[in-house]
Amino acid sequence: MTAEYKDTVSQGPFLAFTRICLNNWHYISKKVLTLNEEINFFTGHSGSGKSTVIDAMQLVLYANTDGRGFFNKAAADDSDRSLIEYLRGMVNIGDNNEFSYLRNQNFSSTIVLELKHTDTEEYQCIGIVFDVETASNEISRRFFWHKGPLWENEYRSETRTLSIREVEACLNSRYGKEEHFSTSHNERFRWILYETYLGGLDSEKFPLLFKRAIPFRMNIKLEDFVKEYICTEQNIHMEDMQESVMQYGRMRRRIEDTSREIAQLRAIEEAFNAFVSLEDKISKYQWFAKKLEILDTRSRIRHINERTAAGKEDLNRQAEALKSTEEQIRALTIQSDELLRRIASTGYEELKNQLASLNELCQQLSHSEAKWQKTALALKQWENEEITSNQTLWDIEEFEQRTISRETLMRLKASLSVMEEDTEKLRQETVTRLNELKRKEKQLKEELDQLQAGSKAYPKYLEEAREYIQRRLLEETGKSVDVFVLADLLEVENDMWRNAVEGYLGNNKLSLVVPPKYAKEALQIYSELDKKRYYSVAVLDTQKALASESPVLADSLAEEVRVRESYLAPYMEFLLGKVVKCSFVDALTSCKIGITPECLLYHSFRLQYINPEHYTRMAYIGKDSLRKRIRLVQEELLAADREKQPLEAVSDCRQSPGKSRAFRL
Repeated sequence: MTAEYKDTVSQGPFLAFTRICLNNWHYISKKVLTLNEEINFFTGHSGSGKSTVIDAMQLVLYANTDGRGFFNKAAADDSDRSLIEYLRGMVNIGDNNEFSYLRNQNFSSTIVLELKHTDTEEYQCIGIVFDVETASNEISRRFFWHKGPLWENEYRSETRTLSIREVEACLNSRYGKEEHFSTSHNERFRWILYETYLGGLDSEKFPLLFKRAIPFRMNIKLEDFVKEYICTEQNIHMEDMQESVMQYGRMRRRIEDTSREIAQLRAIEEAFNAFVSLEDKISKYQWFAKKLEILDTRSRIRHINERTAAGKEDLNRQAEALKSTEEQIRALTIQSDELLRRIASTGYEELKNQLASLNELCQQLSHSEAKWQKTALALKQWENEEITSNQTLWDIEEFEQRTISRETLMRLKASLSVMEEDTEKLRQETVTRLNELKRKEKQLKEELDQLQAGSKAYPKYLEEAREYIQRRLLEETGKSVDVFVLADLLEVENDMWRNAVEGYLGNNKLSLVVPPKYAKEALQIYSELDKKRYYSVAVLDTQKALASESPVLADSLAEEVRVRESYLAPYMEFLLGKVVKCSFVDALTSCKIGITPECLLYHSFRLQYINPEHYTRMAYIGKDSLRKRIRLVQEELLAADREKQPLEAVSDCRQSPGKSRAFRL
């Protein structure tokens, strides 16, 4: 868009075409065109439908269903296309002007133009609906207008275009009396359209100008262009018009330059006036500031003079008080000297020193007695301990009776030290066990939260490996490939053999599974994992497993397992097809591989119970496995709590302060 056009658009609001709805119009069965508010270009090969859309707009904007004066003029000046040809969709089928119609049964057509006010963004629609009887080519029409945008159903039912009767029924049900209008009269609708809906268009000039604009050709002389599209008069002089246009251009540029100069001068004048006003204000403010500074200085001088006078008076009072105090000190000094001479003559200093020595001795004795009683009380606590020997009990009794000798005291101290070391060692072992139980309890609670949330709580290393392989498959293939745990894709039909299936599969049920066409990439990605951390993880080669064939014995465990993905069936037959179900122990030895519901396995000529962990704590197949594991984890939490309570009581035990001090006697 040019700058001139943008300026013209920005001068004020206008009505803009936003959408065109076409139903059963020539080649078009159903179409909604979205337009730009500014300029729109219709481009395409000959016969692509440009003139078809323009003729539809003209039919509504002229409110004229004849069409003989404007149909297809944008494509050919000598076109004689008619309304019925547009409605029924006439097409040529031969070189001899043979034709046929696209629509050969009674139908309805609609053309609706949506307009928007650019300032209020309010919508209105103008349109026309036709009912066509194909047997007689009889056409019924109805022009209509309504407020608001195009209908969401695009003026159609689920299978066809709405008829005149259906459109009028929708208008009456959706809008008020002043919000819609319809008529079958061209002239009446055209007058209301130009006068009211389009804002007052000239009913003669607008159709004439629009009809001239449609078949416009660029290969036309300037004089002919002016006569045809600009001036209605034919007797014009191009030279005079060109001179007038040039003079107008020069005058317009001169006026624009003068207007810009006037605007600049006015801006300079306003800036100068503002500068003078600011200078006046600055001068006034400077005078006020100097005046305030003088007043402040005078006030400070007056305040300092007052403080100086008060200080002089206070200094005189202090000098008089100093003289009086010095006289009192001299008198008291004389009296003190006299008293000291009298005390020295009576032996007072020697008695004072003796009293201080006696007080210190009494204090030491009192402190020693308190320590002895406290130590005796602490030693008495050892009498209730099972680890205290009889000799130690006898030594404690002598200490309480205050008949203990130094050798006995040293023996008592040594025996108490040994008991203290044994007790501390037991307490540390208890703390270690308690910490182990707390860690186990934390892990069990985390696992319980996951299980209660619906997650099977697979090992962390397995989840990490699955996420890594799934992310790398996305990078390698560009597709989001699901990576499953084998247990999630299995289900056991009979609960009687659920434990046997879980136990026999063991860690095999934790194998990672991808669809066969991604198996090769998954195996390659698995080799990228850290073998020290992910050695327990396995990836199933579903491609080869799908191609394998394994015999399935009668009454094998494979009969009890149902798979969610069909490509897993050969692999489960490979794992479980040779494992025979045996209800009794005696039947185990009659087959190569057999198992009982109690998970007693006969394999390789050996009879052995399967590790219960595989079908209790590590039960992952089916929804029942979640409930079983939740119950087991809750039981383990209760057992850990019962074991933890006595250990906490032992770990809270600390050596009493009295016992520690007893060793320092």
